[in-house]
Amino acid sequence: MLMNCFTVTAKGNRRIRLNIYPGHFATSHAHVDTYFSMSEVRTNCVMASEAAAQLANHFRYTPIDTVISLEYTQIIAAFVAQNLSAPGRDVNSGAEIHVVTPQVNSNNQLTFTNDMQPFVTGKNVLLILSTVSTGRSLARAVECTKYYGGNLAGIGSIFSAIDESGGMPVQSIFKSADLSGYNSYRSDECPFCKAGRKLDGFITTGGYTEI
Repeated sequence: MLMNCFTVTAKGNRRIRLNIYPGHFATSHAHVDTYFSMSEVRTNCVMASEAAAQLANHFRYTPIDTVISLEYTQIIAAFVAQNLSAPGRDVNSGAEIHVVTPQVNSNNQLTFTNDMQPFVTGKNVLLILSTVSTGRSLARAVECTKYYGGNLAGIGSIFSAIDESGGMPVQSIFKSADLSGYNSYRSDECPFCKAGRKLDGFITTGGYTEI
């Protein structure tokens, strides 16, 4: 069972919160010393709306046709689209912004069905993710966007440990410095493993699974 939970609030909006759990965790790409639960911000419609408004502010002057939602951010992505297209909201005022989510095939590649491809091909695309830690999941999303002919116009995330990817800024609500020393390690360089400490659990885009 996760212990020693503490809560951090977003700079500029204390209504946006993350529950933080120190420990020894494995993700699909790395070992980390902190698990931050996205459950509340991704499912609480009030908090999701607040998070979306904070992210949307970064893209008020960026033409957006489509928001690609990844890692269970559909509610936030929909609020982002609504915020950007609201009357008087600069370049996207009154625009019809689509919100789409790719599928994952058996090779762990992101794909779009024929029905969804017209909303990506030739469109200005904003990516919305839960977490950008090593950047590998983001790179996969960027590759998918470009494969289907989308123009990457922006990247937004609830949390990001990196400031940019391929020259494109990653706009996030929380950064590593906000989480009291969040660290990510390659599995063969993890200091917890070297010290013989067992994993507390696995972290996926959907949440945490205790071992």
